[in-house]
Amino acid sequence: MKKIIIVGGGVAGLYGARELSKHGFDVTILEATDRLGGRIHTIRNSSFTRPVEKGVEFIHGNLPLTIELLKEAGIEYNVVRGNMIRITDGSWRTQDDFTVGWDELMQKMNSIRQDVTMDEFLKQHFSDEKYDGLRTSVLRFANGFDLADTSKASVLALREEWMGEEDEQHRIPGGFDQLINFLNDMCRTSGVTIFTSSPVTEIKWEKNRAQVITAGNMAYGASAVVVATSLGQLQSERSILFHPAIDNYFAAAGKIGFGSVVKVMLEFKEAFWEKKKKGIGFLFTNEIIPTWWTQLPSTYPLLTGWAGGPQAWVFETKDDQTILELAFQSLANIFQKSVGELKQLLTASAVVNWKNDPYSNGAYSYDTVESNLAKKLFNTPIEDTIYFAGEAFYQGSSPGTVEAALVSARDVVQKLFDGE
Repeated sequence: MKKIIIVGGGVAGLYGARELSKHGFDVTILEATDRLGGRIHTIRNSSFTRPVEKGVEFIHGNLPLTIELLKEAGIEYNVVRGNMIRITDGSWRTQDDFTVGWDELMQKMNSIRQDVTMDEFLKQHFSDEKYDGLRTSVLRFANGFDLADTSKASVLALREEWMGEEDEQHRIPGGFDQLINFLNDMCRTSGVTIFTSSPVTEIKWEKNRAQVITAGNMAYGASAVVVATSLGQLQSERSILFHPAIDNYFAAAGKIGFGSVVKVMLEFKEAFWEKKKKGIGFLFTNEIIPTWWTQLPSTYPLLTGWAGGPQAWVFETKDDQTILELAFQSLANIFQKSVGELKQLLTASAVVNWKNDPYSNGAYSYDTVESNLAKKLFNTPIEDTIYFAGEAFYQGSSPGTVEAALVSARDVVQKLFDGE
């Protein structure tokens, strides 16, 4: 059997291993941390009443490969409910009020043939004072949802994503880690060898042969290697060393955008926000932690705070306790309550700053104006020996998602089949 080593035990690595092992490949996964799942990370402890997501939480639309896997595994997923509300200067407005001008925006984006950054696009076409509100909404959405630095983000890529975005979103009430557990079980059943706490430091390779070395100085031989780590790791100083070097790939990694997220999960004794307004799904504010959501249609009294992309930069040097205090202050301003009142209602809390995760170095990718060529390079195997898989290398209308990671892994599996 052809031996394959997969570096990274996230959803792309696990799915790729499952598919390869089903077709007779001898597969070993080397995962740097002590758990599988990567940026899918569900909290299960006595503090929170129910599973809570530190990482991936939503399925953005009826994404075929993701939904197919959930159905195969028998994992329940539910439609997200609730109103989207923008709060400005104490005024609460519904989604219809703050999306004024988006039709004109999309028409103009559709007319673009030469790619530019979002900042350049808005300056060229929406610089008039009458578009102040629209510009603010666009920048907030690109920052918060796409984690994009708009001075680098590709207008053509954002256009494809936003036009393909479906209204219906889903959530897995029993925890997203059910998908990881299912893939893990499938891998082990089909003979995949999995080592956790095994960070890869070096890959020595020549055509059709590779030796992968971990921090514990263990060496593993294979005929091909699939690198399924996060883009953030490839961009960091802790990148894996390759011999011979593949400097052009590391240079290309820097041309794909990679954003960060700070996420705060707060469980309360009661859903006090329902007293302010019924049916709250998402809140968009001007607070330091600007975006909040509930668990509707579930009545579970959890609020999740989110600061993404440039919104998260201010938190890079702050510890979790400081971030938690800023979260309370944000909620106090939104609901006109004291911080003390909120803390009395609190039953559990958790903070995650994905920028500080040593093997993620961020949350998920976005396209810059240079990403297209960079992704083409990453989707080209090196001498049929080194392959790359992960959401950052996906080319389609659902970037930064589990679907993107799964599709990328599926494409790598197909390349390995073709190379047999």
